[in-house]
Amino acid sequence: MIREIPAVRLARRNIISFMLSELQRKDVWEGWIGGEIRANYFADMGGRFQSQQKALTWMTLLFSSGAAATFIADWLPQWVKGVLMLLTAGISFLMLLQQNQKRVTECADLHFRWSRLANQYKALWDDMYAPDAPERLHALEDKEAELSKSSMAIPNNERAMLKWQDYVTRQHGLTLAA
Repeated sequence: MIREIPAVRLARRNIISFMLSELQRKDVWEGWIGGEIRANYFADMGGRFQSQQKALTWMTLLFSSGAAATFIADWLPQWVKGVLMLLTAGISFLMLLQQNQKRVTECADLHFRWSRLANQYKALWDDMYAPDAPERLHALEDKEAELSKSSMAIPNNERAMLKWQDYVTRQHGLTLAA
């Protein structure tokens, strides 16, 4: 019978006790991938909100200058003047309700925070055998929950989320189950 050296047995026990479980390793992987998906999603949504804001601003400028021109031009019918003023007021009201500038700022912050979280998950993936790995995973899961709560102010665009999910999974050489 071969006897194991006590130091080897102790080292083997420490490695096993510091290693993440299979479920925890799966959580790290999914946290990494999910963080990348959400970071890309919020960057995309921020760009969309910025484009909407720009379009509404240009429409307001166009219709308000058109409304001003109708007061100068006496030959235009009265109803055109009214329509242009109502359009300008409606678009201004829509800009106020949508608060796209605020959403752009929130999306930029969420993009940054999800990207940073994905990088932290990636670092943990590379260092799963560290003695503090379970504690680091727990801390990352808490951050993820906080970020998910912060994300509630942004409306969900399922199509955009699926686009980024497909993109990130392909980047990592994964395929989605049909």
